[in-house]
Amino acid sequence: MRFSKFFFLPLVTVACGLFASSVSAAVVTFVSPKNAANGSSSIQSGTDYTTNLGYAFKTGPSGPFDIDWVTMSLTSGSVGASVSFKISIHGTNNDTPYAAIPDATVYASDTVTVTTPGTANTPFDKTFTAADIPNITNYRLESNKAYSIFVNSAAGGGIALRRRQGLAENTANDEYNVTSGFTMLDTFRNNSPNYRTNSTDPNTQVTFAISFGGTASASGAVPEPTTMALWTLLFGGGLVRSYRNKASRR
Repeated sequence: MRFSKFFFLPLVTVACGLFASSVSAAVVTFVSPKNAANGSSSIQSGTDYTTNLGYAFKTGPSGPFDIDWVTMSLTSGSVGASVSFKISIHGTNNDTPYAAIPDATVYASDTVTVTTPGTANTPFDKTFTAADIPNITNYRLESNKAYSIFVNSAAGGGIALRRRQGLAENTANDEYNVTSGFTMLDTFRNNSPNYRTNSTDPNTQVTFAISFGGTASASGAVPEPTTMALWTLLFGGGLVRSYRNKASRR
């Protein structure tokens, strides 16, 4: 019995489709606060990197890592206003827990604009993606490296970054969710490490409501689509040759 090569084309097509359908993009959150915010800190108008609200972290071993989005919980100061501020990724002066703060090395920075709600002192969430933060989303975080992310340079009205306050001394790092081998180093304000709302009370530490992450294959360690297509074609070609050889011997 002889088989036409066209007999195998549907098999190859189906196999490619099955492989392609097994790969899907899933949201990966590298860092996020564990608990809902119960307070806020005003984003300052100062433009120097030492005027800041943010945290320091260290990446995991499986980088590089792409930041595809940043989400923040904010509080309106101005009513229905167009307010801008800057989001920056810097290095840190060290990688010591509760001591790391931003250094002058800027890796990526973007100015974003939000419209505040129509009522004052109203919490709202905002997610920034590639259209809003092109420099940050084009930068790749290296493996096993300390970084800081922070906000400053507010303009056009009042706006605040939400925070979880009242945490016990030296527990703030544990109050962030981390994945992909990331670890938390510090939460800081105006480049002062180990930020707390009451400088004389060690049990008033905070976390800031900044989350960021990327995307990854939902099916785990799966080859790239082009690789899968190549293997499928090779497999299909092997079947064709096998049947041709068998048919020639009959």
